[in-house]
Amino acid sequence: MNKLASFAKKCSAWFAIALVTCSLVAASPAHTNADNTVQNPAPAAKVSFTFDDGQASAYTQAAPTLAQYGLSGTNYVITGCAGMTTVPNTCRANTGVAYMSWAQIQALQSTYGWEIGSHTVDHDCLASNATADPSDCQKSTLTKAQVDTELSSSKAALTAHGINATAFAPPYGDYSNMVMAEVAKYYTSMRGFKEQGTNAWPLDDYLLNNMTVLEKTDTVATVEAKIDQAINSKTWIILTFHDIEQTPSQKPTDYQYGTAELAQIAAYVKAKQDAGLIRSVNVSQGLVTSSTNLLANGSFSAGMTNGWHTDDPADITADSGNNGSYPEPANAVKLVSNPAGTQGHLFSPVVNVNQGFTYLFKNFLNVQAISSGEVAFYVDEYNANGDWISGQYLKREVNPFVEDMNFTYTPSSANVSKASLQVIVAGTGITAYLDSAQLFTLNGTAEIPNNLIVNGTFDQGINSGWSTDAPATITADSGNNGSPNNPINSVKLVAAANNTHLFSPLVPVTAGGTYSISSYLNVKALVSGEVAYYIDEYDTNGTWISGQYKLGVHVLGATNASFGYTPTSANVARASLQVIVVGNSGITAYVDDVSWYPK
Repeated sequence: MNKLASFAKKCSAWFAIALVTCSLVAASPAHTNADNTVQNPAPAAKVSFTFDDGQASAYTQAAPTLAQYGLSGTNYVITGCAGMTTVPNTCRANTGVAYMSWAQIQALQSTYGWEIGSHTVDHDCLASNATADPSDCQKSTLTKAQVDTELSSSKAALTAHGINATAFAPPYGDYSNMVMAEVAKYYTSMRGFKEQGTNAWPLDDYLLNNMTVLEKTDTVATVEAKIDQAINSKTWIILTFHDIEQTPSQKPTDYQYGTAELAQIAAYVKAKQDAGLIRSVNVSQGLVTSSTNLLANGSFSAGMTNGWHTDDPADITADSGNNGSYPEPANAVKLVSNPAGTQGHLFSPVVNVNQGFTYLFKNFLNVQAISSGEVAFYVDEYNANGDWISGQYLKREVNPFVEDMNFTYTPSSANVSKASLQVIVAGTGITAYLDSAQLFTLNGTAEIPNNLIVNGTFDQGINSGWSTDAPATITADSGNNGSPNNPINSVKLVAAANNTHLFSPLVPVTAGGTYSISSYLNVKALVSGEVAYYIDEYDTNGTWISGQYKLGVHVLGATNASFGYTPTSANVARASLQVIVVGNSGITAYVDDVSWYPK
């Protein structure tokens, strides 16, 4: 049976506890966005300056340089090396550089406004040993207890000096699922080192990509190009430096960078920030957070109560074995696949939602083992009377992994008044833990305009007004090829002999109004031609009167295809988007996350 079709039958076909879900909808209090402060409520370009190890040059060179341009950074400190102010020293990371004193670390935070994060106590490899990496790693792989000590002792040392560190970076970018799970108990984020690239909103807090910046390898022009890329894609670029020197070594492996070059990059960021194109943030300021959680007991500190329940109490259980995440890691929910192969479900409390609002779900998920199947996230939707009317299958994990599952949700119709989260355990050999379940509106105190495009994430396939003239080659796809924000569902575009088209629903527009239109597009194959975006314009009677060719994409890779639109004349009352696949072009592409907002 089709997965979504099976969900539609759930209130009559699933276990008795699922029937309870359909009757619990009266308990949720109404909410407004007046008391909800959201950090980073929408995709936007951001940049962060991060520095590893706590070297003295962060205080003597980097901080005053960035301060000239009104900028600050995040420094990931090796607490065991703090105070090693002379050279040579015994710091395992690098015996040939000086490290900040504790007074300098504190001043970096209090005087310069920097964030101080953790980089462990000893700078050991957390997941590897010298056999795998003889140039960096210690002889023996650390045990789970030793990893925990590196994380907890580092945090305790920072706390003892008045620093509440919530950001972490593993030495050498060396981690495993076990390491990530331990990190999550003490910190709210983990920045990688080997994962080069930007970060797409709404992020995976426990694996933030970065760009290492090294002398000789990464010129100022190279870094500026990466910053421009973040601006164009509305993503977050995290720059990582080590030692900043007036006269840097020309060997990239010495991990140095020039003070003058850093100043040029800072000046570039300031100019872009002054123009409103990008925002400089410390790492914890870049995360998507809210002061409000609509899901009661999302930390499971009270077990599976306050509206949380399951149809498989033998396999989905409250857990107090310290398998959760910061700030209350002691409690979580353990998810184990049913030996009989039956799907099990964890149901959240039912909450009131508002049509036209956009919400964000955040869930810490640690999939320790999985042989087949998935841990999936589905939203049940109810009308004002509490009747189940629809649902949205939004996110899944099919591999062992530790992550923050962050994804957006918008009520699918004006009939939806209430919603609840359903965590599905479907498959074999699954052991996972869920914690820190959050739901909050992204409208915050400054309301986000409604997306005028219905079903822009294609969670309902090619319907709800979407259509195509080539159903054999333009098809609904559920193969996890969509936008990073909501990757499961998208539309697959394959070139045919002639031009083919995907048509959006009609959107009401106003003469003289301006609109911002965008979509996620990933071109996997292309011989010639392009994927083009065209606007059809109609009068009040629905008669086509004009059109505008807006954009052509003719390169491989994923991009945010975006452009502005203003109706051609006062006669235009409605418009629609046309995605064109040029014939005989060899194109295979995926389109997702189509949005159409009034400016």
